[in-house]
Amino acid sequence: MAGKKTRAAKQAYAAKKLARAPRSEFRRLTPVENTKLGFSPKARRYGLNSTKRLTKSTPTISARQFETKRASELFGLTPERATEARRQGAIEYVTADQRERIAKAARTRIKKRIVKGAETRARLPTNSPNPRKHGRTIMLRPGDAERYQGLKQRRLAGEELPIGDWVWMMDIGEYFGDPDVGFMRGSPTSGGFGFAA
Repeated sequence: MAGKKTRAAKQAYAAKKLARAPRSEFRRLTPVENTKLGFSPKARRYGLNSTKRLTKSTPTISARQFETKRASELFGLTPERATEARRQGAIEYVTADQRERIAKAARTRIKKRIVKGAETRARLPTNSPNPRKHGRTIMLRPGDAERYQGLKQRRLAGEELPIGDWVWMMDIGEYFGDPDVGFMRGSPTSGGFGFAA
């Protein structure tokens, strides 16, 4: 019984130590270390730098716990609130590399969502100033993910798009939250409406 209490006390002490330790005292475990502790080789587990010998009872934290610790130390926020604050420009990314990685991940997610929407023929609202002419909704169809990417690349290269294509592209980009939508925005050459760059 005394042994159980001692083990429980040690585990409680270790948990408190992990909770108090700043993120700078952690390192990500290697695939071999993850396996040794009973996790998947690809698990994102973090342990204290001061740990000399890893055993199955070595306390670690998850990637989520590490990110919570990081966001709290840097910004005093939860990871979700820090992400939203970055989106709104209230806080900066720590590095340009981080900003680009997050934008790249967002682009990949958006592309997958457009493909899925096209497969299910999803209906999206349109922002057209003339719903009678352009319709109140856009129905995605197979091939629209590729069409969107093609129009986006042309627009980002500086090409002026036909007004119908430009409005369609902007509606899709804004609906799915494309991080490049600000760069794609500009006044179309015809039609007498659009967003000023």
